[in-house]
Amino acid sequence: MMRKLSFLVLTGVMFVGMTSCQNLNSPNFNFEDLQNLVDNPTPTGLFTAAQGLLITRRGMDANGPNDFYSNAGIVGRESYDLDINDPRFETELLSSQLSPDSPAFGGNFWAEPYRNVRVGSIILEGIPNSNPPLSANDANWLEGFVKTMVAYDLMEVALVRFSQCGCPITASETPSEPAPAVSLDQVWARVIQLLDEGAADLQQASGDSPIPLSTGFDGISGVVQVGFFRSAEGFREFNRALRARAAMYNEDWQGMLQALGESFITDLPAALNLGVYHVFTSQSGDILNGLAQFGNDPNLRAHPSYKADVELKADGTPDDRFTRKTRPINSRAYQGLCQGDPAPQVWAPDPRYTEDPGGSEAQRECDVGFNLYPTTTTPVSVIRNEELLLMRAEANIQLGNLGAAQTDINLVRSASGGLEPVTLTSANAIDQLLYERQFSMWWENAHRWKDARRYNRLDELPVDKPSHGVASFYPIPQEETTARQ
Repeated sequence: MMRKLSFLVLTGVMFVGMTSCQNLNSPNFNFEDLQNLVDNPTPTGLFTAAQGLLITRRGMDANGPNDFYSNAGIVGRESYDLDINDPRFETELLSSQLSPDSPAFGGNFWAEPYRNVRVGSIILEGIPNSNPPLSANDANWLEGFVKTMVAYDLMEVALVRFSQCGCPITASETPSEPAPAVSLDQVWARVIQLLDEGAADLQQASGDSPIPLSTGFDGISGVVQVGFFRSAEGFREFNRALRARAAMYNEDWQGMLQALGESFITDLPAALNLGVYHVFTSQSGDILNGLAQFGNDPNLRAHPSYKADVELKADGTPDDRFTRKTRPINSRAYQGLCQGDPAPQVWAPDPRYTEDPGGSEAQRECDVGFNLYPTTTTPVSVIRNEELLLMRAEANIQLGNLGAAQTDINLVRSASGGLEPVTLTSANAIDQLLYERQFSMWWENAHRWKDARRYNRLDELPVDKPSHGVASFYPIPQEETTARQ
């Protein structure tokens, strides 16, 4: 795919000028030549190109069934896509090995991150050449923003490609010469370097972002000032939250606590949803939330294992996270995965999946639909406080601080799940943590798949047919591999 990257960057920059987000008044980019963006950019051109980093990533994450939250959610058994017109949502995504020849499936999520890597590099090169010159504050803001967003994209490369890296950490300027591939450890080192450099740049900035940012950066009124994440302080705290996530995936538990301490983490029960979000609108040129599903027979639906895994509250009803994020729908008969059911019914405890998780179709009623994104303009989380609290709990578990971890886990269980408190022990702490993460971050960023992999539990994810398996990575696209031969 690198051989086409210059074209992808050009179209990506053009897209910035033609696309708007909620409350984003994007000026016309005038299809500014890429070299001109380096040699003689305007401040407006640089700010608009930076805005495009957000737009590209939003389109990769949640624009439809083939985008990351849904696609990788299927791999991690958070969901099914029962699309009768494309069986690959089952035959490939529920297999043990994804295909590099399949650009909408196994070969997916490659071009977009590197498009952003290239555009980010162009912006950083252009900052000193801005005409008229950028103020020192705007330059610090722009550098901090770009480094944070490029790190966010490279982090996803590391997580999605995983053991398949060598992966580039730069994007080639010459289509005939692919950028050098480096090891997975080197990708992570670059992610951490960019996040730390970006935080230092933002430390030198002040005021609101000169880059137009959507209402997804507002925060929660009454918890923080509206627009908090559009301030230099707030955006730096977002950067530190991503830095904590990077530390988690590298098992740097002390570094994770340090980054969390500089993030927007808070113990306020009303602040679990405080964070940064992708937003969607019906405005001309914008996109809608492609994860929204309607009616009693949608394609996208919850994996039935969640009905068996869910804990019950003291009154016998399910964990509030299950109830809040789902709705009853028809169970559709589909390729031996699910039995048909004539009408939606309110969920009731169902032990059959636990009794025979890989057994007959008759054991599986796929009758749980999602209500997490009830409209086509519902925001989608990038990272939020509920995740940060569970990240802090995990770091403390790994460092042997079970009391501190128990406090955070019970806060989340009570405020988000309506569940009774638990007592953590060295024997149950990781199991309990993974349960809370499974239900708190359900269908948000393929966390169940990533968590199972990093705790060597992929073999514990449900396998519903003999032909199924659980893939541990998305392969590097065949076109990219061929370009390097």
